Amino acid sequence: LARQAPLRLALPGLGGDAVARLVADVADAPVDTATVAALTERTGGNPFYVRESARLLAGEGALVALSDVPEGVRDVLRRRFARLPESAVAVLRLAAVAGREADVDVLVAAADTDEDGVLDALDAGLIAGLLTEPALGRVRFVHALVRDTMCADLSRLRSTRMHARIAAALERLGTGDVTALAYHHSRAVSTATAARALELCLRAAELADRGNGHDAAVDLRARALECFDRLPADHPGDRAAERVDLLGALLRAQVRAGSIVPARATRQRAVDIATAERRDDLLIAAFTAWTEPSPWQTRPYASVDEPLVAALDRLLELPDLPPLHRCRLLDAYAVELSGESAGENADASGRRDPRAAAREAITIARRIGDPNLLGMTLSTLLQQLPTPLDAPERVVLAQELIDVGDAHEMPAYRWYGRFNLAASAADLGDAEQTLRLVLESREVARAYLMPEATSVVEYTLAMFANLEGRPEEAERRYAEALAPMIARGSPHAAGFGWIATATIRVEQGRAAELAPQVPHILAGYGPFVADLLAVVLAADGRIDEARRMRALAVPIRVDFFFTVLSTYRAMAVVALDEHDVAAALYTDLLPFRDAPPTCAGLSLALRPIAHTLGELADYLGRPDEAAAHFAHAAETARRWGAAPWRRMTRPAPAIDAGT
Repeated sequence: LARQAPLRLALPGLGGDAVARLVADVADAPVDTATVAALTERTGGNPFYVRESARLLAGEGALVALSDVPEGVRDVLRRRFARLPESAVAVLRLAAVAGREADVDVLVAAADTDEDGVLDALDAGLIAGLLTEPALGRVRFVHALVRDTMCADLSRLRSTRMHARIAAALERLGTGDVTALAYHHSRAVSTATAARALELCLRAAELADRGNGHDAAVDLRARALECFDRLPADHPGDRAAERVDLLGALLRAQVRAGSIVPARATRQRAVDIATAERRDDLLIAAFTAWTEPSPWQTRPYASVDEPLVAALDRLLELPDLPPLHRCRLLDAYAVELSGESAGENADASGRRDPRAAAREAITIARRIGDPNLLGMTLSTLLQQLPTPLDAPERVVLAQELIDVGDAHEMPAYRWYGRFNLAASAADLGDAEQTLRLVLESREVARAYLMPEATSVVEYTLAMFANLEGRPEEAERRYAEALAPMIARGSPHAAGFGWIATATIRVEQGRAAELAPQVPHILAGYGPFVADLLAVVLAADGRIDEARRMRALAVPIRVDFFFTVLSTYRAMAVVALDEHDVAAALYTDLLPFRDAPPTCAGLSLALRPIAHTLGELADYLGRPDEAAAHFAHAAETARRWGAAPWRRMTRPAPAIDAGT
């Protein structure tokens, strides 16, 4: 071949689009853009690495595919390592522990060989195609998979010692890289070094917070707690109070990262410490540590943590509470009971009204004059006003929240105010203003790397795709928006995803396709979805089962799901000929006649409530009222560009209930 003067071509890795096609082909399913981007970076676009990673993705999911090395790739890389001298592999393992990219001076200072030995090893890695030189005096592994394979073959004991050597080298070289120091010190922590490691983790976490590095901040604050636990027994200070304080900082980082379920677990750890110590000061600190708003409820739908609420209620009865503590406790109480306001959703428990608690918290916040406190309390009251009938008050509160966020450069309130103003504009029938504000809120979420807010906005844009008659695009966008929420442990994402799919299927006349999922959905989400499941069963011709399912239904809560669940109840009772229920529901829905086809906090698109009223009126034998409702529904759909419902001027084809 050499005599034929062959042309040697250096082939680049596959680009993102090619990786997406290959992964989708191997995994036999579309993959969200974030996962494709991560796999492209992780594999360098190497087709073999991509294919093996895609197989791992198909079998184990994104979390494993983005953290583990596929066995086939690992075997290939180990054979490449075996061709290198053992001394070179030892230095390359040190470089792998240092990170994806490493400073050569640090490696020389940390290695257990001389400078020539280090340079020889790095040269060997470069020649073997394992390393590149991104800048003078730095080396970088060509793929994350190479580095991960190097690290995977190290015992924990050896990697810990390597981290300690790298940390010592960084200290000797006088580097100002706090993040690198924290990374290595925290992974080599001992009783002797715990105080230094703790200090570095907290400093690095503050830097991550300032740079909107939310996931990094969570990791650093979690490691700070591990370092705290390694402090010597005679370390001075109030250990319980310090631990609760560290847990509070971790909680706030988790909320900013969109990890709501872990944040609740962190708060519960702080509550448990306070309870074990029998100290109300620590309990107050645990409950008042949550100072970041969340777009959705922070607990599973229609559930209440009764012990938590009881503890908050008891603390609120303490005499001489400082105003700041009372304000934050009221806010925490209102958040825990969001959707449980006195009136329609209240029970006989005798609890104080969470809406009243939220209003009192705002009053105190105004008196204190702290803009962050005011922003938090405004956000909480907005959660207490979820229905279209609450829109006028929400407009005032959301605009004030925007003003507070803009004036004081607080991204969470800038986003939350705009998104709530968008939802209010929708409830007031202004489609153009709604979309404009949604897009504004997306810009804020993206600019400040707000993961949960970004997912919520993308979910809304999926809703718009369905609203405008693009159901396939809507399903794809819903899946892409929900994937990172599920990965972060959202308590709502999976349920919302199923309801979004069901909403699309019902409006397509394909509800029966969901029938095989009914037992699983009922077991997972309980009787509040019984009406929707009854619609599915009736569409599948299983009328007796549909009636039994309807018997499980509970009163519909007057919250952000009210119009959604009422629509499905109306469909079910008309199909199953429940005249009395239909008559009562018709009365309940009349105040919502002007509601838009957007609902559930801009997350779902559904036939206008006026159309549902038309179907109920037609079933109840009120043809004139039905005609007026259908005409109003058609006009509402036209105003919103809602293609699926613009010509629905009569009842949908009835489901044969066998009556």
